[in-house]
Amino acid sequence: MPKELTGGTPLSRFKQKIQRLPGALRILTEGDSWFAFPLPSRPNIPDNLIATFAEKAAWLRLEGNGDEAVEILKGEQRNRLRRLLADDALGFEALLFSGGGNDIVGEDLLPLLKDFVPGADWRSCIDQERFLRRMDQIEAAYEELVDLRDDHRPGCVIFTHAYDLAIPTGKAIKLPGLKVGPWMQPYLSQRGIDDPAMQRQIIRYMLEQFGELMSKLEKRHHGIVYVRTQGTLDDTQWGDELHPTAAGFTQLAKLFATALIARFPGRL
Repeated sequence: MPKELTGGTPLSRFKQKIQRLPGALRILTEGDSWFAFPLPSRPNIPDNLIATFAEKAAWLRLEGNGDEAVEILKGEQRNRLRRLLADDALGFEALLFSGGGNDIVGEDLLPLLKDFVPGADWRSCIDQERFLRRMDQIEAAYEELVDLRDDHRPGCVIFTHAYDLAIPTGKAIKLPGLKVGPWMQPYLSQRGIDDPAMQRQIIRYMLEQFGELMSKLEKRHHGIVYVRTQGTLDDTQWGDELHPTAAGFTQLAKLFATALIARFPGRL
């Protein structure tokens, strides 16, 4: 297990590392289960990056399973992020952010759907007004993230992504005495949307729209890198309905590693 995940508090471990290695790239991570996935058998994206860059980077990790972008950028989570970015002693140079997926799937998916009507196509099963409003909420959260960066650590580069095109298979995470998920198929079925191809197209459309939003934010603001992860995983590289296998996480982490190296040449 990476040293950043053991012993002391996350902040104390970070401070110890930058004191020991003042030239290490200072990276803050925040977000959801693509960064916080808890099974050691399926190391998540930051787990892979920490192993890859070892002594070349120092990490402070804030992410949590189930976190939504809208929730992260308000209340105490927002205030914590603001305090950390404003701390000159910490001096974060990169912020890796994974957020927005949970704002669309799970119980949040059901209100975005309409009941299936025989003969209808997949587009008619999406409540476009509600979906666009949800995307506006996610966009506002990202704009707040950019504002925090601009106000308190303008030199910090934000790295985002748009997940990959998840497949509503109904497969959950099964642990001893615990089942987590599924996050998509049951809610589609509640609306009478039972055709697998139609289910998949609806989710693909929503995630591709999220990807368009990330691309727009990258063009709109300086210091944002949109890591293009969509289209990376094949059907065999999903460990459950929403999260990659170990090999899938490794592939995605390589895309982040390439983006970090390109932005910080000679540092990693």
